[in-house]
Amino acid sequence: MSPQKQWNIIYRYAALAAILLALIGVVFAFLPKVTQFKDYQQTKNSLETEIRAEEERIKELRLNQEKFSTDKHFVQKIAHEIGFAHEGEIIYQFEDESGTNRAVKE
Repeated sequence: MSPQKQWNIIYRYAALAAILLALIGVVFAFLPKVTQFKDYQQTKNSLETEIRAEEERIKELRLNQEKFSTDKHFVQKIAHEIGFAHEGEIIYQFEDESGTNRAVKE
């Protein structure tokens, strides 16, 4: 084998090794960014879930707010739940085993 062919083989292996090292370097350079991107995606998904839950809560609160201005019976029910009573009415509160109060009106 001539010396020229030997040098061509050495150059090819050296070029292949350089390309392989460059690819490995690129992978290790971007690996932390990929991990960080996945963490951001998980955070984004959990925040979107929280946002949907809060939007449902806001919708429920707005519905209750609308009921307060239009539904007299709803207002009375809520008033009884927090301890208000009509004139001459007595509310007895009993504590369940779970620690929650139940109101009974008389």
